[in-house]
Amino acid sequence: MQIGDTKKIELTTGSDDESQRNENSSNFKMLQSSLKDNGIEFGFSFSDTIHDREIKLSNGWVIKIGRGLDIYQKPDTWFSIGLTDFDLRPCLETKVDIFMV
Repeated sequence: MQIGDTKKIELTTGSDDESQRNENSSNFKMLQSSLKDNGIEFGFSFSDTIHDREIKLSNGWVIKIGRGLDIYQKPDTWFSIGLTDFDLRPCLETKVDIFMV
């Protein structure tokens, strides 16, 4: 099964420490497996110097998100309706740049 036209995603991100890098690597590998099952190649790398994160799509589009992918604030409680509906969560201010290379 294929989802849309995207065939390949490359993610470059940073990490605060080795523990976070290991946890993120494990999560990215699970995402990689799920995407592969849907016909999408997913690659990721870490940079110690990058601040902004970027997602490069194989069709030439690049998405840069100033705060990274974690822009949503935690819900007030874990029993809040915002737990699973991100439309109901407060969001941190960020800038998203989407452009064609």
